[in-house]
Amino acid sequence: MRILLVGQDANLLAETRRAFWRDHRGWETLFAASGAEALQLLGRDPVDILVSDMRLPDMSGAELFHEVRGIEPGTVRIALADHATAEWEEKAEGDLHRLLVKPVSAAFLQGVIESLCIEDDDTSVRAVRAFVGGLDRIPSLPSLYSELLALLQRQDVGMGEVARLIRKDLGIASQVLKVANSVHCSADRPVREIGQAAAMLGIDSLRSLVLFRGLISGIDSPRPQGLDLEQLWHHSFQVATGVRKLTVLEGETQLADLAFSVGLLHDIGLVVLATDPSGRYHKVLTQAQSTRIPLAVLEQEVYGVDHTQVGAHLLSLWGLPPSFCRPVREHHAPPLVETGFPLSAALHLADVRHGGGTQVGLFADGRWGLHPHVLADAERFARWKACLSGDTGSDS
Repeated sequence: MRILLVGQDANLLAETRRAFWRDHRGWETLFAASGAEALQLLGRDPVDILVSDMRLPDMSGAELFHEVRGIEPGTVRIALADHATAEWEEKAEGDLHRLLVKPVSAAFLQGVIESLCIEDDDTSVRAVRAFVGGLDRIPSLPSLYSELLALLQRQDVGMGEVARLIRKDLGIASQVLKVANSVHCSADRPVREIGQAAAMLGIDSLRSLVLFRGLISGIDSPRPQGLDLEQLWHHSFQVATGVRKLTVLEGETQLADLAFSVGLLHDIGLVVLATDPSGRYHKVLTQAQSTRIPLAVLEQEVYGVDHTQVGAHLLSLWGLPPSFCRPVREHHAPPLVETGFPLSAALHLADVRHGGGTQVGLFADGRWGLHPHVLADAERFARWKACLSGDTGSDS
């Protein structure tokens, strides 16, 4: 992987060079002190990741990112800024993937870059980055999510403050109540208070819920073509509930929140593809509904990428870790062997379980059957199938 760091902070550059050399000797790190020098280096060879200060001696960071987007759209573009006030304006333009507020340490920067390494095939990496990087409008983090992240970084934050923030968005607040009642409570003891609901969901699930609903409600132009967002929500919630049940069944209760969150966001790439202004994705969806050709296969034929890759890459750009993004990437074809709890396999099975009904249509793998890797452990498969067979999939 080739990384270009641009800026005049000699201490940060030196510290970063040492950290990268110590932990990732396979990374090739380039340095430039100005925008012109950076463009000169890019003219020789492309880079995978560009990290630049927004303050450069010869041009603004915004100008550099715009130039790089035109030259090499597949380059991940990360900005370092003194303040975050311009974050949403920059992201709306599509030139910027991440904005980090200074000061940042070399260790933090290394962690950000490590979170982007979720693919195994270099050709696939380039194709997905080029597709997402070339979009006219890269979906940005919902503003409520960013406020929630900032709040949760405080050591003294209480759930009361989190609840007050959630109440600012009535649509998300209502979903928090519905999900808490559907997942955690019996019908005779409903949860009516946002703070209690938020505490029951847990921070990971709460953040993912805000991400999902915020992304959908924030997409106005272009509108997704041929994609029923409420049906997608219904399906995603069912899958999230199912994969959470499987982790609890196996005694992996510490992974329950992560499993629910991954299930909720596993198909987020569909939303990105459906905003294609050319209308091509509408045709892809129509063909998938009328044939036995898997949706991901049709996506690959038209775009060179599929929604699992796009979704995982988008989530990594937003800063979610590989442990979160990889199951999203693998939920159509889980690996034969996974380290620890097989979350990708559990996600795939929950997806298939909720893929054949009229309510969700083509949003899942149920129409195309199970991947053979899920069947490799016959005893576990029978246990999981029995667990999900009693899943009514009640709407949220």
